[in-house]
Amino acid sequence: MNICGCVVETRERAAPAVAQRLLGLPGVGLHASAGGKLVVTVEDTPEAMAADTLAALGQVDGVLNTSLIYHYGGDEPLEDGDREHQSA
Repeated sequence: MNICGCVVETRERAAPAVAQRLLGLPGVGLHASAGGKLVVTVEDTPEAMAADTLAALGQVDGVLNTSLIYHYGGDEPLEDGDREHQSA
């Protein structure tokens, strides 16, 4: 199981459209948006590994830059409560 936290940068006016495109990728969740910065998580899914989705983030129309901020990789999936403790 891989869980990654990323900041995706775009132009402020393009942020809503870029967010929708990102949400179309497997394992992507949107958690915050301010100006032209989007905070997203990327997780392994049956359709794609997180690493493949991370590589695809930069290819999304309107994305200017991506930064990996957090990564969890382990053999066992995290329980919902454990995610909060891992990212703190």
